[in-house]
Amino acid sequence: MSKNFYLARQPILDQNQKIIGYELLYRDSEQSADYANERHATAALLVNVLNQAGLQNVVGDALAFVNIDDRFLRHEIVDTIPSKTFIFELTSSSNLDELTVERIEVLHNKGYEFCLDASDYGHLSEYKKIFPYLSYCKIDTASFEQEYTEKIVRTLHAQDIKAIATKVEKESAFEMYKDQKFDAFQGYYFAEPKIIQDKKFDADQASLFKLCNLLQTGGDTSEIVESFERSPSLTLQLLRFMNSAAFHFKNPIASIQQVITLLGRNALNQWLMLLLYSKTLSTNGSFDNPLILMVKHRTDLMVSLLKMTKKNCTMSEQSEAYFVGVLSLMDTLLHMPLKDIINEFYVEERVKDALFEQEGELGELYSTVIAIEKFETEKIDAFVAKYSLDSAEFEKMMLLTIQSTTEFSKASLG
Repeated sequence: MSKNFYLARQPILDQNQKIIGYELLYRDSEQSADYANERHATAALLVNVLNQAGLQNVVGDALAFVNIDDRFLRHEIVDTIPSKTFIFELTSSSNLDELTVERIEVLHNKGYEFCLDASDYGHLSEYKKIFPYLSYCKIDTASFEQEYTEKIVRTLHAQDIKAIATKVEKESAFEMYKDQKFDAFQGYYFAEPKIIQDKKFDADQASLFKLCNLLQTGGDTSEIVESFERSPSLTLQLLRFMNSAAFHFKNPIASIQQVITLLGRNALNQWLMLLLYSKTLSTNGSFDNPLILMVKHRTDLMVSLLKMTKKNCTMSEQSEAYFVGVLSLMDTLLHMPLKDIINEFYVEERVKDALFEQEGELGELYSTVIAIEKFETEKIDAFVAKYSLDSAEFEKMMLLTIQSTTEFSKASLG
């Protein structure tokens, strides 16, 4: 069995597409169904999250859904777990004998919450005995006919149980299940591009694109400063950002010239790209939109993977890796074909090859990032083995990128 273990999280969103929780995944590449094993995986996950990573660093203020089975419920570690954040997710393999139901009732009375992962409609009826103790029920939408999902949601709501639709990867599926009164949704449907024909950049977007292009192509400093000065609101946001607690300069930053010198062109360009996402998606200047968080996580992973596989990589190469991560979701953000968006940038062929063909060094990094998001552990293992990466260092890197995204979600543009 592989010795490589990975921690990942998949977002769960409410009807307003706000993140309410994450399913935490922590397992090896062989994902044995016989996990005396399942119990060991859950214990390892909880120890890792609580002790090594830190609960706040992994989920922030959101809920943490973790898979358990009936054997784990009897483990003494359960009583040490904070009840306000963790949701125990019962697997379809759980044996609901009399002792298990009694244990669920005891834990429920102590304030612990439970979620049922329903694998099929017939199996669901076997769990009616624990309905009084459930807060959530996950419905695998790929396994049910529409007539059954509607019936299940009505049944769950009658028991005051929230219904979560899983494997929601399309906006159309989200709208359909929303109409069926599902309470929450798990999947990456929010990253699906919705192309609007003949859509053009608005003035703010065009201005940001021009500045990014100047920085990306090595434009004169004076031209960059002049572009900022033509946009007082943008300049004010940047100066507030530079004078925030994120930086520790001895003297306040008072000019764009100082910013370029102290922050550097690559970092400034990255800030502008994230600003583009925030301006388009955020209504309160914060970074708590799931698409913004996804692009943040992608870009961090792209750069971190590059640094692990190429110890002497240059700042220019790191910038290109970051660029691939940002551009990969730009069609979703702007509702325009990605090729049209890229025409507005000076983009190297290797960046295009990475985005459209997943070819070359950058393409390999990009495909690995997608595997991490989908938790395709065999592909992750293959990448780790190819570059002889230290498994502990790789796991630490994945934790740090999650932590960075969690901290980022609480930040604002000033």
